[in-house]
Amino acid sequence: MIQTVALCGSFGLGIVFALIGAFKLQIAKALNIDDAKVGGLISALMFTSVIMVLIVGVLVDAWGHKPLAIIGFIVVAACIVFFVSTKSYKMAVLACIFLAVGGMCLNTVANTLMPIVLFGGENPPAASNLGNIAFGFGAFITPFLVGILLRKLGFHGTGYVIALIAFIPIIFALIATYPVVPTGFQISDALSLLAKGIIITASLALFCYIALEVSMGGWISTYLSDVGFEPRGANIVLSIFWVGLMAGRLIAAGFGVKPIVTPELGVAPIVVLSIVAVVTILLMIIAKSKPLAAFAVILTGLVFGPIFPTIVGVMFTKIESALYGSAFGISFAIGLLGGSTIPAAIGIYSKGKTIQKSLVIAMITAFVLFIIAIIMGQF
Repeated sequence: MIQTVALCGSFGLGIVFALIGAFKLQIAKALNIDDAKVGGLISALMFTSVIMVLIVGVLVDAWGHKPLAIIGFIVVAACIVFFVSTKSYKMAVLACIFLAVGGMCLNTVANTLMPIVLFGGENPPAASNLGNIAFGFGAFITPFLVGILLRKLGFHGTGYVIALIAFIPIIFALIATYPVVPTGFQISDALSLLAKGIIITASLALFCYIALEVSMGGWISTYLSDVGFEPRGANIVLSIFWVGLMAGRLIAAGFGVKPIVTPELGVAPIVVLSIVAVVTILLMIIAKSKPLAAFAVILTGLVFGPIFPTIVGVMFTKIESALYGSAFGISFAIGLLGGSTIPAAIGIYSKGKTIQKSLVIAMITAFVLFIIAIIMGQF
């Protein structure tokens, strides 16, 4: 049962991060706002997440997983209802702020439970890979369901269905048996992590990786248009990118049976995958045909898949489980800063050029990740 809570928390976070994009056209029409204000909603979600993941990380270590899991499922579901029902832009911003609160509760609970309850608690990298498949599924299924349900149920009805899906796992959160919370947690214990080399390097690695994932998610459609794809074809390739990302994690976890990533291997998979990512992004930059561009995008998704969960899993092998929440909060917060800056830099650099050419920033970021991964292995 506790495994289900971890997977559902990860799935719920996927819904949270996909929600605004899935309802972009409908919310813009309902509130009569332009793309810039829609971007403001995304910014509200992202920057609140940076703050909240730090707070929630400490609270998980101090209070345990159960209260944060329950809060997360309730708040996310309520905020989705609020988001699709409001007629005010200010209230939509407020909904996104609280959506970040619920999302970071689910995110932290899921990612700190996975290494404890999956694979018998003996392989955090594989556990994080297996569990984070659920995130990809949540991010993939949300726009898919919205596309199907909008014609039948309309904007509000579709939002209510998504909210119900996000809320149902609270059943498992209420009845599951959770890991015992160690006593004696002090905030100074969390602050002491800031001096640990493994936390610093893992945080910088996540800065690079989340920057890359958000960049791909945000710019792939535009990139594919640059090389000649129609919108429908571009969306299909983007969907396959996300499927490839999930497949990469499933392969790394050994399909839940015989993992490829292990504590003994440590950062080696991150080192290899990051340098391969440099090559696949370079392939995206030089591609002149649609088939080659599509192949490069899909291969990039497959390569990206295991990087985030392996970084987190390796970090967890180096610290005591009583501080998983605080460690994850620090590293993910810094990672989100990468997701808030690098994609924007790619967009700015593309002015007067194309997104295809500006992906050189992503390629450099992948190479920096390669260097950081090597250094991370020293701790």
